Amino acid sequence: MYDPLVNAPPGPHDAPEPSYWQQHTQANFPECVDAPEEVEFAVIGAGYTGLNAARVLAENGHSVAVFEANQLAWGCSSRNAGFVMKSTGRLGLSAWAERLGNEVAQGIAAEHQKALKLVEETVQECPQHCQRQNGGYLKIAHKPGAIDPLKKQYDQLKQFNQPVEWLTQEQLSNLVSSPQAHAALRFTDCFALNPMLLAAATARRAVAAGAQLVEHCPVTKAMSLGGKGVYLQTAKGAVRARKLLVCSNGYTTSGQLLPELASRSLPVLSSIITTPPLSKEQVESIKLSPQYAIMDTRILKYYFRLLPDNRLLFGGRGAIQGKNAADAVYAKRLLTALHQTFPQLRDIKKWEHFWSGWVSVSLDDYPRIGKVKDNIYASMGYCGAGVSFTALAGQRLAEAAMEQPLPELPYYQSQLKPFPLPRFRRLGQWLYYHYGRLRD
Repeated sequence: MYDPLVNAPPGPHDAPEPSYWQQHTQANFPECVDAPEEVEFAVIGAGYTGLNAARVLAENGHSVAVFEANQLAWGCSSRNAGFVMKSTGRLGLSAWAERLGNEVAQGIAAEHQKALKLVEETVQECPQHCQRQNGGYLKIAHKPGAIDPLKKQYDQLKQFNQPVEWLTQEQLSNLVSSPQAHAALRFTDCFALNPMLLAAATARRAVAAGAQLVEHCPVTKAMSLGGKGVYLQTAKGAVRARKLLVCSNGYTTSGQLLPELASRSLPVLSSIITTPPLSKEQVESIKLSPQYAIMDTRILKYYFRLLPDNRLLFGGRGAIQGKNAADAVYAKRLLTALHQTFPQLRDIKKWEHFWSGWVSVSLDDYPRIGKVKDNIYASMGYCGAGVSFTALAGQRLAEAAMEQPLPELPYYQSQLKPFPLPRFRRLGQWLYYHYGRLRD
């Protein structure tokens, strides 16, 4: 599988195992065009961030072209689990309050609320409403020792007037029948959807605004020309732009395209399996409804949801390196974890779909959106929680490129921090995984 720390930019023939969404979704993506020779704003990456940034730029009267190395939404925008949550990175509101005070935490909460509303606007543009499921997001205590920290988080979220509910084990047992479900937070305004349909609806909105989409066109060279803009070398010829927006997140090629970003992100694989369609009896045995998106409280978290066709989607961390991504051992680990979560499904001996995608992990657990150097801007570091936030991240990145002021919040005030000893990032990841498994 394509590995951002090892490989050159992905080409049209570098597709990893297709996701469930890619195989089962009839998504109406718009027509793409040939690469222009000149454009005001060039965008790398036709995922949620890049498409939203392109839409905002076009709506403001600018010419913009989005360059996708493979097909539209080829990266995590068609590989995620479809959890639309009011968060990004790995820091909660209470952590922000402890670091920088309640005012900053309230500002971040407001940004997450705006992001959710932007996603909802796009969902309304989709004829199928992106197969939206409105039950909310459940964060489940996977062991008794996780109940008190989770309850503390609930109390803190209520202080920030967040729409959350506390579910005792008895209340939760009516929604999820699992020996690893001891209590839960329910975020009532979050939801689940088909991420492929969201990507297609986002692409249609960008084109309707006037953006040009160019697929199967990796950018192999990007060079700032100072006051003369940016020069790009692509698979379909040279392009001159006034400014460049890098929106490839976990798929950003490390060091080969923009050395400034080389040591500032750790691409991490998140892997997912789905079961064959569950029988009516199996669904009743686990008491799970497609309305809910669920994640546990482990350090190395598992997340799952029942899909509309009664397949159970189950995800978690995958291989360390791309070359091992498709190894069946990682699918077997997820299946074992699924059996531990739902012993009622131990007769399921084989997964039906297995795929992975790269998420971008930042050193200090939260993303950055803004200027990298002259005429070049980037948004990355969502830490696997970007489905909702990317709608706003694309807008904020476009605003930065148009030299409009951004909110005075940590996301927008600095660049991603470089990893110390970046050559050993994957070794550090391996050690962290073993620590996490011992703790969990």
